[in-house]
Amino acid sequence: MLATLRAIAESVSHQASLESALACFVEMVKDAMNTQCCSIYFADYSQDNFVLMATRGLNPKAVGKFRIGFTEGLVGLVAQREEPINIAFAKSHPRFKLSPEVNEEGYNAFLSVPVVHQKKVLGVIVVQQKSARLFSQDEESFLITLSAQLASQLAHAEIKEVLRQDEFSHQTSVLKGVSGAPGIAIGHAFVTLPKLDFKSIEVKKDDNSTEQRRLFTQAVAATRKEFNTLSMTLSDSIPKEALAVFDVYQQLLDAKSLGQNVEAQLQEGWCAKSALKIVIERLIAQFNAMQDPYIKERAVDVKDIGLRVLHHLVNTEHAVKNYPKNTVLIANTLTPAMLAEVPKGHLAGVVSVNGAANSHASILTRAMGIPAIWGIEDLPLLQFDGKLMILDAYAGRLYISPSQMLQDEYRQLKHQENLLNDKFVAEQECDAITLDGEHISLLLNAGLDLNTEKANTKVCDGVGLYRTEAWFMQKGQFPSQTEQENWYREVLASYHPEPVVMRTLDIGGDKVLDYFDIIEENPFLGWRGIRVTLDHPELFLDQLKAMIKANIGLGNLKIMLPMISGIEEVDESFALLEQAYFELEEQFPEHVIERPEIGLMLEVPSSVFMLPEWSKKVDFCSVGSNDLTQYLLAVDRSNARVAELFNPYHPAVLRVLQKVATECQQYELPFSLCGELGGEPEGAILLIAMGYRRLSMNSSSLSKVKWVLRRLKLSDMEILLAECLAQSTAKQVLRLTRSFMIEHNLGELFYTPKNR
Repeated sequence: MLATLRAIAESVSHQASLESALACFVEMVKDAMNTQCCSIYFADYSQDNFVLMATRGLNPKAVGKFRIGFTEGLVGLVAQREEPINIAFAKSHPRFKLSPEVNEEGYNAFLSVPVVHQKKVLGVIVVQQKSARLFSQDEESFLITLSAQLASQLAHAEIKEVLRQDEFSHQTSVLKGVSGAPGIAIGHAFVTLPKLDFKSIEVKKDDNSTEQRRLFTQAVAATRKEFNTLSMTLSDSIPKEALAVFDVYQQLLDAKSLGQNVEAQLQEGWCAKSALKIVIERLIAQFNAMQDPYIKERAVDVKDIGLRVLHHLVNTEHAVKNYPKNTVLIANTLTPAMLAEVPKGHLAGVVSVNGAANSHASILTRAMGIPAIWGIEDLPLLQFDGKLMILDAYAGRLYISPSQMLQDEYRQLKHQENLLNDKFVAEQECDAITLDGEHISLLLNAGLDLNTEKANTKVCDGVGLYRTEAWFMQKGQFPSQTEQENWYREVLASYHPEPVVMRTLDIGGDKVLDYFDIIEENPFLGWRGIRVTLDHPELFLDQLKAMIKANIGLGNLKIMLPMISGIEEVDESFALLEQAYFELEEQFPEHVIERPEIGLMLEVPSSVFMLPEWSKKVDFCSVGSNDLTQYLLAVDRSNARVAELFNPYHPAVLRVLQKVATECQQYELPFSLCGELGGEPEGAILLIAMGYRRLSMNSSSLSKVKWVLRRLKLSDMEILLAECLAQSTAKQVLRLTRSFMIEHNLGELFYTPKNR
């Protein structure tokens, strides 16, 4: 059964269009289950009905024409229940609806399962048989498994088909994701090179066959050169017999082999990428069909060669591409390096297939004030390249090839957004004081956008979180102690005399260094933060010494330890700090080596319950609400599939934050919060009501939060907090905070997208 499932999934994924994918699907399922009819219906949410998309056994003329309502018939019942229905006599069921136009009168046995992708019913698969019988549990299990396996592939095929149709009909496509950094962007897509596979290639024709032939020949030549280099590099370290594989690869690249087949496709008018895709997938299918295990294994070689040629083809195309003036950057997985490559002033928005709204990369876009959408899965990335699009990062919507009317509407919305931002900027240098006189220190989360953060020195009350790992991520190797000292000195001097809280190296999870791989199955619960630096004391000592030396004569440094879960980690860190002081005092006897305050981040749940111990050990603490929320709710914040479950307004999270504030005040331990929650007006209001008086946030949030706080009373915030803490869901909490904002004439902060 497993082999059959794989064969069906593989065959469907190789189809060039939705129509051919579904036709292939119903044919193979019908044969695999040895039944007389298989059909698939797709949900059309614009008309609230299902349309027959493919069939083997019903009237083929009904495909694309026959429709049945969401609440009609057995097909509608399967979708409503979102579970299989298995009936021996379909006509005897009260929900059965006879539809003469599909010619299903002769069928009795009926088995149907829903196709569900990301909680959305995409369609319904139906198998039927003339003999009256219940399908077996194995048959039912087979169809359920097949539906689950193919849901994302069919969603992918559906998106590709919609985009292709829109290209010819000039209609607007709308895709939904998760809002990462709020805002609106209008611009042209620039697709960064995805992790290439043939599934990402949309088959297209091209009139200029001469140019396509040149591109293919050039890519083959580059691949040959690559194999020659590999062969020479490995010639001294592996046996000659093993090197023979490169000769085989070279032969496969010959004109008589791959070249001849691709040439035939080029003559039919396909572009170079499409011709290569067609040939390679056909060869892979032929090798996979062989019985001989050795010959079967050659499919891997063919695929490897094909991908290498494809890589050179796509690289050649990208080499001549320029970033448009208003770039909407589209990536499979966004990295800081990708953002850095876009010329200054050209980046309008970001779309990332992988990742989620609370990932490190998403925090980076918020720090830069760049609208971003995450988790739009199954995108045929290369098909987006160059298209005009609107990115509505308030509603998490991406409009491809928008109409002129839609562009005009969003330009007006963007204008209103700019007017509101002007209000924030007008008061950005004022103190954050509530209407009843409570002063709040608003600090900066810095270190991500290294070029622009220093412009905020007059807007903030210092730096509450300086992410030192940002420097490490921009280097090709671990920076020297001297380099670090110079960097830290520049930052400390920029904000002097205001305090700068520098967090020691916090890598792991979704923060990686290209030159220091940490490969783990569950990185967020693995080797990260203080765990890495304590295991590498040489790195930790270098960083501590650099920080302490940079602070000489300034005195505004504070050091914060990340990912602390127990006393032992603090004790080990303090021992290394003592070593750093001792060695520096010996090295620089002429200087007074100051001992900065040492604090820790409360982001691991265990640390929240050790506040009595921390009050005796450290000088301050700061809540990292992003990770604390992640660990409390058991939600990987970089995983788009569970993004909706990550919510810092969850009552459990709010109650833990309240506990921290109460106990820190009880033990006289200075405390703050440096997570994303503090940068949201609603979050800041609740935190201040709890007792937080120091909130650290990204530069793009500072002026907005300050503007809001200057229009509210602390006493009103405290009433709101009491109501929120009594709620049982995050939705109820957010409903209360929104109503509170509207009641206090702050409703203009809310963006309400129109229903489309």
